[in-house]
Amino acid sequence: MNTSEHSPQSASTGCVIVVDDNDDVRQMLCLALEAAGFDVIQARTQLELQGRLAEARPDALVIDLQRSEADGLAMLSSVRARQALRDLPILFLSGSDDDDFHWRAISAGADWIGVRPLGMLQLQKQVRRLVRKGRPVAQQVRPKRRPGVIQLKRTG
Repeated sequence: MNTSEHSPQSASTGCVIVVDDNDDVRQMLCLALEAAGFDVIQARTQLELQGRLAEARPDALVIDLQRSEADGLAMLSSVRARQALRDLPILFLSGSDDDDFHWRAISAGADWIGVRPLGMLQLQKQVRRLVRKGRPVAQQVRPKRRPGVIQLKRTG
């Protein structure tokens, strides 16, 4: 879907691919991003995503796989493994607010994690920020240890 006529701005803010296995949620995410001025391309599955990536070079990727978060993590790892996509900002939407799951998503390459239900203004703001500033440098490499875990060293 690339319908800039829904956009209040005349010039595109960038191109975003939205991957979601739920048609209604994907449509809602796309409309919110189009309203913020983005050109939006839709994909339902990892296979569709691969086809879209062969056709376009997006400025950001939004992944929301409600039926299987494990598939979402696998998709995230697969995208990050491609050299040409290593700098692509990725926003990962999840139904889980579990810290361990968020750690796995960040380790797999997510640049930002949104927990559903998610406000569309918050999504627009985060996509706009990542498209404008690019992928955070600190997350371009896999984290070495889990945040929040203190490592103690034995002395003496």
